Parts: sequence; structure tokens; C-alpha cells
Amino acid sequence: MNRFISLLFTVILFELMLGGGGRLVNWGPVSLRMILFVIAFVVVCIQILRRKKLPRDYWLLSIFFACLLLIGVSRGIVMGASRVFWWEDIKPLLYFLILPFFGFAVQAGTRAEIAASIIKRSGIILSSFFIIVLVLIHTGAIPFLDFYDTVIGTQEFFFRGELTFFYKGFIFICIAFLFVYFSEQPYKHLILILLGIGILLSVTRGFLFAFLLTYAFYYFLKSSFIRFALFAILSLAIVLAGQVVIRESSKAIDQLKNRSTVSQEVPIHPDSNLLGDRNYSDDGRFQQIKEVTEQINLSSIILGHGFGMGIPSRPIHMEISYLEIFHKQGIVGLAFWAYLLWLLYKKYKVATPGGLSDAFFFGSSFVYFQSLTNQYINNPIGLSMVILSIVCLDQLKKD
Repeated sequence: MNRFISLLFTVILFELMLGGGGRLVNWGPVSLRMILFVIAFVVVCIQILRRKKLPRDYWLLSIFFACLLLIGVSRGIVMGASRVFWWEDIKPLLYFLILPFFGFAVQAGTRAEIAASIIKRSGIILSSFFIIVLVLIHTGAIPFLDFYDTVIGTQEFFFRGELTFFYKGFIFICIAFLFVYFSEQPYKHLILILLGIGILLSVTRGFLFAFLLTYAFYYFLKSSFIRFALFAILSLAIVLAGQVVIRESSKAIDQLKNRSTVSQEVPIHPDSNLLGDRNYSDDGRFQQIKEVTEQINLSSIILGHGFGMGIPSRPIHMEISYLEIFHKQGIVGLAFWAYLLWLLYKKYKVATPGGLSDAFFFGSSFVYFQSLTNQYINNPIGLSMVILSIVCLDQLKKD
């Protein structure tokens, strides 16, 4: 049984880190991620029947989270939420209940080092795939429209014009970068360069912003306040100037593309949105904040409006994780995620000092920071990293 649990754990981790939002491999409404989750849930039931024990806080976390979901669904139903909408809200959150399986997997002999290796390998695979696909597209080996038509239906890919694209699973390139950075291994700097190129080519401000905040947090905890201030200032610069840099880069790329095809006498008006319209995405976030603010009342501040109760511009999910949590679960919902971060910090402080404990804690911190601009903490992609870190940091506890 232990060998099967370890094998299933490995398959689940690879699917989580390579499979993006979970719709890359599916059969109608059923995805591979759902099937693996159900198998893991069955394994947990079998282990309970075999009287296998887990740390008490794993069960308490799972029960408390299930209660929060029940409160959110109840409030949503009372407020008149559509069943389709509240189900779409809680479906990704149910993945938190895989926590007991991760605990049993560690008991079955899966080491934190193995999980770290899977994360690093997944990041290398994703970055290599990304760079190779871009090279094939821009050399004409793969027509852009053929690739676009093949993947767009998965809802996992977002395109920056015809120059590059973003895949939901790319967050694990960033997390893998942190794991490699905090480790000592052969070809470390070459791997960091490979992962760094993948991150830059995705042209994602949120990744750079979260990266800089993560390093600022790292140096703050290490009491290196000069470096903390440097990374904090750089993260602020990304917020203030990132859009301008992307816009000017778009113009420069467009001018280079058109220089050989347009006569010098003809004025060129370079496209500032060649790498995507960031004004559109920023305006969307501000609009969501405005609509959430307009619907605030005393009860919603505490418990939210309930699952299924969206806003006009986003009937189901919002762009910013914490905004959605506040709108649907209130301060109680935000408090749970804050408690999880505090729990991770407590486990990190009693873990054996070194690169592995740093990697798991700051990898999860990256997910928290990334969720300031995008939805990760409240879906399986981010949830899995947080849950994995809780379990692995427990395993790394000092003797």
C-alpha cells in the first residue's frame, strides 16, 4: 500500500505542476486532476479504516476549512445564488481536502527531497517547452494559428499577440527558480538562467512583482534590511513602471518588425499593445475593486456575501484572490488564509535550517504574493503548494 501511495503522490504532483489549471487533460466535464483527487480521497478512507494516524492539526485544518465552505455555500443559497455559480466557486477550493492524503504520503516514505526534485524538474520541463515552442513559432516551423487553435480551447493559455503566451502552470517555473536558488546542485546557474528566460518571456508583471516581494520578505526575516529595502523598492517600481516598460517594449518590437517592410518615407505608428493591453487588465481589476466596495455591508464584512454571489463584471471568479475571498467569505475567510501563512512560518522556524526549508516556505510565500494580482491561492495550483509545504516542513522538523 505504501508503494502505491508514494507512486500516486508522485503522479499527483507532476499533474499539478505540469497540468496548469487542470483542464489540459480531460474527458468532457471530467479532468485527470479530478480523477486523481477521487483516488486520493479513497486512499484516505482506506487508511482511516486501517487505523493509520495523522497529526491532529491536519484533521482540524480540514474540518475547519470544510465548515468555512459550508457557511459560504449556505450564505450564497440564502442570498439567491445560482447552484451553477456556487458550485463553480467551491469546486477548486475542495482541493484543500487533499491535505490528509499528502500527510499519509509522507508517512508512506515520500521524502521532502523527492517533492522538491519534482518541483524543480517540472519547472525545467515547462521552461524548456515554452522556449522551444516560441522558437518553432518564430522560425515558422509551427504556424502560430495552428498552435493557437490547438490550445485555446483548453482555457489554459493566454496570448500576448503573436509574440508570446502565458500558461497557467508557469507559476511553477517561478517556484522552481526559488527551489533551485536555495539548493546546491550541479549546473545550478545554468538552470537558473533557463528558468529566468522562461519567466521573462512570459511577460508577466505579476511574476516579477511577487518575486521581488518574496526576496524582500526573505531578507526581512534574515534581518538584512538594506537588501530588504532594495527589493521592496524594486517591487514598487514594477507596480508603477511595469506597464510603461511593456508598452515601450511593444513599440520597439513593432518598429523592428516593420523596419524592413515599410518605406522610410511612410510614417510608422508602432503598436503599443503588441505584448498585450495592460490598461485593459488593470482597468478590469480596478473595476472589480469598485464593484466589491459598492456591495459592502456589515454582515458581508464578517462573513461575505456567500459563494455564487459574484459582481457584475465577474459573476464567478475575480482576478485578485483576496478580493474574491473578502467578497464571498469576509474577514473570516481572509483570517483563515492569514492563519495558514502564520502556521507555515511556525513550521518553518522549527524546521532544520537550510535550503530545503527555505525553498518550501518561500515557495509558498511566493504563491501568497502572486495572489495579490492573480487568482492562485484559492485554486488547486496555489493550494497544492501551500499544502505540500505544510506537510514537508513538518517532515523537516528538527530532531
